[in-house]
Amino acid sequence: MKKQPELNYDIKFTYKADWWRYFGEYQFTVDLLFKSLSGGEVTVVALPLAYLMRHTLELGYKMNLIELEKVSGVKAQIAYKGKSAHKIDDLHREFEIQMKAIFIKYKADKEIIKQFNNLNSKLRDLKVMMHKLDELSYAFRYPVKNDGITPNFDKSDIEDKTDVINFKQIKPVYDDSIHLIKYSTDVVKEIIDNYDQHNDLQN
Repeated sequence: MKKQPELNYDIKFTYKADWWRYFGEYQFTVDLLFKSLSGGEVTVVALPLAYLMRHTLELGYKMNLIELEKVSGVKAQIAYKGKSAHKIDDLHREFEIQMKAIFIKYKADKEIIKQFNNLNSKLRDLKVMMHKLDELSYAFRYPVKNDGITPNFDKSDIEDKTDVINFKQIKPVYDDSIHLIKYSTDVVKEIIDNYDQHNDLQN
C-alpha cells in the first residue's frame, strides 16, 4: 500500500492577511467540499457549506469594493463592525454602484457592460437567496438569532419551503457569481487600459 504523504500541520497565518487570500481559500474550500460529497452527504454539511458560500460572497464583495473605489471616484460604503458589516444586500448594491460609475467614467464598451449585466443577474439572484435566509451572517452559524432566543429558522410550519436550498441547482449560479466577483478588477483594468489607449490616439 502506498504511504500517504504527511500533512503539513504548521500553518503560518501572517502571510495570508490579504483579502484575496481569504476569498481564495474560502472559494477553494467550497469547491473542495462539493467535489468530495457523494450521495446524500450534503445533508450533514448543509449549514457549514451554506455559511462558507455566503462568507465567500461577503469576502468577494469587500475585496472588490476596496479596489474599485480607487478608480471609480466614488467612496465605497463598507462597514467592518455592527450588523451592517455582514449585509451582502448592502454590499451588492455598493458593488453595482462602483461598477456603473466605472462604466460611465471610462466609457466601457457596450459588450462588456452586457456581459457584466448577464453575470450580475445571477449574482443578484444568489445574493437575494442568501440574504433572505441569513441577513446578518448569523443563521447558518447558530440555531438562534443574536438575542439568544429567537430561532433563525422557524420550526412551526414544516410545509414552508422558503428556507430550502437546493445545492445542486445553486452551485452553477454560485460558480458564475464567483467568476464575476473574482475577475471584476481584471475587467476594470481592461476597460481603463482601452480608455487610456483611445485617449492617447486622440492626442
